[in-house]
Amino acid sequence: DLLFFLDEVQANFGRTGSMYAYSEYGIEPDLVALGKGLGNGMPVDAVVGRADVFARMGFGDGSDTWSGHPLGCAAVLATLDEFEQTDILEQGRRLSAAIEECLVKLNELPAIRYVRGEGTVWGIECQAVGEKTAEEVAQEVVRLCYLGDEEGRGVHLLGPLAGKVIRVAPPLNMPVAELKEYFEVMHRITARVGR
Repeated sequence: DLLFFLDEVQANFGRTGSMYAYSEYGIEPDLVALGKGLGNGMPVDAVVGRADVFARMGFGDGSDTWSGHPLGCAAVLATLDEFEQTDILEQGRRLSAAIEECLVKLNELPAIRYVRGEGTVWGIECQAVGEKTAEEVAQEVVRLCYLGDEEGRGVHLLGPLAGKVIRVAPPLNMPVAELKEYFEVMHRITARVGR
């Protein structure tokens, strides 16, 4: 027998369209690590799973430094309340469709090699342009997006990961119009890098 422990620290709470990414693939883990979306920006994590697996552990075997932190627990409860009161998953699906639409346009730029992702978590892989390596292009896109366009509108980007992949993971409650505006700014700035 093998224990199937799945890491959903980044993929949980609607990031891929469902509450948990694994539910999209018809798999059933024994234990799941949750984080990021669980506390909606507050650093928290949890491991959830089958009762029989947890029953094999002694009291305190699964605790850590931050176990039961009151502020973290309050953040988790507030996040769960929001998911119960608002259709965050549907909003995430709307954002996902808008992201895909925007990335098709972005993928046409010379600086972009490939876009990949699911739901509201995407990677934009840069490629070499002229004398600049793919890694240098990615760094330049991130730097210029932070600095902003001629109107002072900047974009906070994550990465580059693996040297050349820029991560896009907007908040699930972001308005679609705002998301599209960010991508317009990013497109305009990224187009300059590819010249």
